[in-house]
Parts: sequence; structure tokens; C-alpha cells
Amino acid sequence: MEGTVPESSRLKRVLAGPLLPVGALATLLSASANVLVLAGASSLFGPVVIPPDEMVTTGQVMGASTAGAVGATIVFAAICRFTRHTIAVFWGLAVVGLLLSFIPIALVGATGSSAGTLALMHVVAAVTDVGLLTRLGRKG
Repeated sequence: MEGTVPESSRLKRVLAGPLLPVGALATLLSASANVLVLAGASSLFGPVVIPPDEMVTTGQVMGASTAGAVGATIVFAAICRFTRHTIAVFWGLAVVGLLLSFIPIALVGATGSSAGTLALMHVVAAVTDVGLLTRLGRKG
């Protein structure tokens, strides 16, 4: 058929449309918000520590938040491309992903305020990324 567009270029259009700036905004806001959470927790409770006594740094927080936002944007673009119920499917996957993201916190042995701060940063990133993508990243 003459009027069909290859699958790969459809996905590229989804990413290059409204999702690219929304994904960039999600990256900026989730990284910034999590740096503020780290700063607040560090001033209230002392350094956030991951065993064996490694302090969590601003760079680590920004990198992890960026990776999460980029990953969420790619997943959202794929869901936009392949499903009809984009928002519901994305929210379901995001909830499962958030719950699974708490497992490494326990596995590394983080406890007390450090574990709470790490979990809070996961929630902040998820709410920021999912909220922005589902509100601003919708097609048409």
C-alpha cells in the first residue's frame, strides 16, 4: 500500500512529537525534585548512606532520576504506539515498576532514614514522570 508508513517511523513520530519536550521536562523536574529531597533529608537526618557506608551524592541522584525519566518516556511512547488504553496501561506498569524499585533498597541493606529517603525519591520521580507524561504527553 502506498499510504502506509513503516512501523519504526511511526514510533519515531510519537517520540519526536509532544513526548520529546515532555520527557525532557520530566527529566529536569524529577532530577531537581530528588536533589531537593536529598538535600532536605541530609540536613534533617544526616547523610543518606548505602551500605557499606557509601554516601549518596547529588550526581548519583541526578543520574538515576534522568535514567528513570528517559526510560519512562520510551515506555510511554511504546505504549502509545501499541495499545489503545495508553494511560491505564502506563499507570499499571508504573505502579508495578515503582513497587519493584523498592526491592534494591532492601537488598543493599539501607535502613532507617536512608531507606526512607531513597524510597521517597523513587515515589517523587514516579509521580513527576508519570504525571507529566500522562497529562502533557498524550496525542492530540
